[in-house]
Amino acid sequence: MANDTKMLSDSRQRRSDEYYTLYEDIADELSNYRDQFRGKHIICPCDWDESLDEVCVYASEEEVAGGQLFTSGTVKTIDAGKSAGHIEKDIRLIKCNFVKYLVSHAEDWGIASISVSGYNPATGEGVRFQDLDYSRYDICVTNPPFSQFIEFVETMFRGNMKFVIIGPQDAVTYQSVFKHFMDNEMWLGYRYHLAGFIRPDGTRINKQDNLARSCCWYTNMEVAYRNRRQEYDSEYDPERYPRYDNYDAIHVSYSKDIPYDYDGPMGVPVTFLQKYCSRQFVLLGQTDNSGALRDLQIPGQKKYDRPYLNGKRLFPRLIIQKRKEDE
Repeated sequence: MANDTKMLSDSRQRRSDEYYTLYEDIADELSNYRDQFRGKHIICPCDWDESLDEVCVYASEEEVAGGQLFTSGTVKTIDAGKSAGHIEKDIRLIKCNFVKYLVSHAEDWGIASISVSGYNPATGEGVRFQDLDYSRYDICVTNPPFSQFIEFVETMFRGNMKFVIIGPQDAVTYQSVFKHFMDNEMWLGYRYHLAGFIRPDGTRINKQDNLARSCCWYTNMEVAYRNRRQEYDSEYDPERYPRYDNYDAIHVSYSKDIPYDYDGPMGVPVTFLQKYCSRQFVLLGQTDNSGALRDLQIPGQKKYDRPYLNGKRLFPRLIIQKRKEDE
């Protein structure tokens, strides 16, 4: 499993941590949660291109009539017009694609309110995501700075927030993030690759770029595949599924080739999480030096940082096992 500190250090050394999400990527993902957004208060932090304050850009008639939305804290409205009793920022004035998409669907989806905040690290202006009062909100939707992804995830859990966020695919290998997958508190969203990003200077990064292909959505909201058992048709064959040198588990090259008739521990690629059904499989851990899979380590081996097969060091693997029918 990746070292969290090193991952963050590598991220900070990149040329910039600021990438704007494409409207099409936001639409492809968020449309799947429309029923779960109904009646909810949504916050989009980390959007300092939109606002350096904590600002409400949409509130339904019910929220305005109730008079509870703006009674405390720093939440306020700017550039907002009132129409038929509700509050809605002029769509033409909205810069952030997250906010633009949500506001354009807020009435149809029955969203209670949408707020935005931002912080500019270069100037120190704005509201940091760590300093928000998340008790005002139900759901967080954003593309947080990748260099602070670990801290952002922990902030979400401390605030008891539901979230739909973008992050690097390899974040699942961070020990502090992976534990939430192990505890069935967090999982992948619907889209495992993005169509691209926009740089602050307007340059578009297309889907062929490694950055777009190596980013995905993370959430703790309900996604359909989590309750959908997968069907497999491969039979177990010890020659096709060899056992690792250093772990008491068999090697499965591709998730689609999981043998339906094998009940022991299996090593599968990280992409298995795209269709991971927790009712069908138990996520035992990941091959690394953390000791989480100590019971499966074969004594006398020199290294356990990765699975080894016939002396060859392989890519990290998830170790899974089928659930018993009565579990």
